[in-house]
Amino acid sequence: MSPYRLNMAFNSALILLSFALITIAPNAQAKTLESQATNPMLLELYTSQGCSSCPPAERWFTKLKQSPDLWRKLIPINFHVDYWDYLGWEDPFAQRQFSHRQRIYKHLGHSRTVATPGFMTNGEQWNGWFYRRPIPQSNNKAIGKLSADLSEHDARIAFQPEQRAEKKSYTVNLAILGFGLKHKIKAGENRRKTLQHDFVVLDYAKAELNSKGKAKLDLPDVEAFNAKEQAIVIWLSEGRDPSPLLAMGDWL
Repeated sequence: MSPYRLNMAFNSALILLSFALITIAPNAQAKTLESQATNPMLLELYTSQGCSSCPPAERWFTKLKQSPDLWRKLIPINFHVDYWDYLGWEDPFAQRQFSHRQRIYKHLGHSRTVATPGFMTNGEQWNGWFYRRPIPQSNNKAIGKLSADLSEHDARIAFQPEQRAEKKSYTVNLAILGFGLKHKIKAGENRRKTLQHDFVVLDYAKAELNSKGKAKLDLPDVEAFNAKEQAIVIWLSEGRDPSPLLAMGDWL
């Protein structure tokens, strides 16, 4: 083969190799999550861009990014509710199902009020933030082992209960969180303020585990939010009770 043809063949091979690398690059994000022996504390914040009392709670939530216990002992998750939208500003992160989740907690007696900012720790109302108290430590042992194999588009989840555990109907919940989300509020109680949000639930999915303790969930499409930093949180609940029984999370 002439040097010219050899060079052309080499360049063509490089182009094909580069294209292949670009094609498979997203799969490099695949990872596996596994729960720990002790269940971490899932700290839920219920908030809204239309609530004038919420920005201080959101600023405190942002500081939790620096916690040495993050994802290992503490999993913060920020639900934006829609019941303040009528005040003149529609929260772009709010979903009706998040408001419904907070109302179910009250209906089941896990909380006394439906308000913002509102906090839940492993499914129980917590008012410690208002009195500058430390976040309580979870004293819940894991009820089994939860794992998830993540790909670019879905999560394959498996739960192996303790040997002596009674067989129950579990629901697996999956949330994609966004960080560093800044919004200038033009109306409502927070008008003219620029708010930053972290640990925000951008979208959410859930499914019942099958008889083998497995489920497959499509990862929510959250590209529209343009969150450069994201995390994933997966937890188990039982029946209609949204309380987390076993949780895990990590950066994406």
